[in-house]
Amino acid sequence: MRIARLITTVALAVANILALPSFSLQAQPSEQEITVKGKLVRAMAIGAESTGWVLELDPAINIGGKQLTSIQVSDPKAGELEIFTDKRVRITGTISQRTGVETGEQPVLNVASIKQAKPAQAAPASNAAFNLSGSEWLLEDLAGTAADHGKATLTFPEAGKIAGSGSCNRFFGSAQINGDAIKLGGMGSTRMACPEPVMNQESKYLEALQAAERFEWKDPYLLIYCKGFEKPLRFTRMPPTKPVTP
Repeated sequence: MRIARLITTVALAVANILALPSFSLQAQPSEQEITVKGKLVRAMAIGAESTGWVLELDPAINIGGKQLTSIQVSDPKAGELEIFTDKRVRITGTISQRTGVETGEQPVLNVASIKQAKPAQAAPASNAAFNLSGSEWLLEDLAGTAADHGKATLTFPEAGKIAGSGSCNRFFGSAQINGDAIKLGGMGSTRMACPEPVMNQESKYLEALQAAERFEWKDPYLLIYCKGFEKPLRFTRMPPTKPVTP
C-alpha cells in the first residue's frame, strides 16, 4: 500500500513539472522596432538554407554594437516584397536573430510596413575639387539684394589673384583658397565716378569681398559667404573672355 502511495506521489510531482510554462526554461530576447531605408534585393541561399531578401542599408545602422551595411528581411505576407525588388524602400519592423548553417547568428528585419522611398540624394560636389582658377563670374545677388545697378563681376585670372568690376570701377587683389575657405585681400581699384546707386552697390560689394570666409558650388551658382552678411554673394558663371584676334 505504501509503495502504491509513493508511486502516485512521484507521478503527480512529475506531472506538475511538465506542466510548467516553456518560457520559464529559456528567456526570449526583447524586440526592437526600427525604421530603415535602402535598396531591397533578392539574395540566394541565405545561410545556405533558402532564397531570401536583403536590404542594402543607406545609411548604415548599428545593431548590438555592430555597424551593418545590409540586413536580411523577412515578411509574413507572401509576395509583398516582390513589387519592391531592386527599389529603394522604407521599412519599419522589429529585429530578431536567425541562425544559419554557414553564417551563424545574424540579425533579421521582420517587416511591419514597407513602402517605396525617394532616391538617395547624391553627395554634393567637393569644393576641394572645384577649381576657381581661370573662371569668371557675374554677381546676381548681393547678400539678399539684386545686383542690378551696373555690372559687378569677379574673376580668378590665375592662382592667388582676383580681379573684376565692382559695378563702376575695376578692382584687383589677392586670393587665398584652402578647401572651401577663401580669403580675399590686397584690394585696389580705379577711381571713376558713377551714379550714386551704382557707387553704393560697388561699395557694399567690395566690402563683402574683403570679408569673404568660405565658398560653395551649388550648380549653377557660386556662393561666397562673408562675415557680417546674413546671406551669401551669389554668382553665375560667365563664358571665358575670347582673346582678340589681330
